[in-house]
Amino acid sequence: MRLIQAKEVQALTGLSQDQLREWTRRRGLIPPDIIPQGPGSRALFSWQTVLLLRIAVVLKEKLHVELQAYRENFAKLRCLIAERSFLSLGGSGLLLLPDGTVKLTSSSVENASVCDGLFVQLDPHLGILSTGFREIEASRQLPLFPISAMR
Repeated sequence: MRLIQAKEVQALTGLSQDQLREWTRRRGLIPPDIIPQGPGSRALFSWQTVLLLRIAVVLKEKLHVELQAYRENFAKLRCLIAERSFLSLGGSGLLLLPDGTVKLTSSSVENASVCDGLFVQLDPHLGILSTGFREIEASRQLPLFPISAMR
């Protein structure tokens, strides 16, 4: 599984360093996949965790939701997303119901029968993650032949 560091997570989510530390460590809303083990070690994040952080940003900044109330839902979402592949989430959305139920839905059409709840479409977030993780991977790739050797 590909894991990235906090600096790259910040670029993909738009969170500041303080916000990321607050949400992942201090408040424990969405913990990192690998917790730092002392000075000099860094937290590492998978694409699933970055996706949850992006969803948290939408809930906080666009829908003005208090995230602490959704702490348990983030844990449920993590389990739901872990069961699915990246490609299988295309066209899906998350439905957060008032009773604390969290559902992965195949389309927004399924949500027409639900009166109250929050729906977050996953496709925009998956698109950014696929591009972002690809760019991060490309920037870390070492050249097979140094340019000076090509002369």
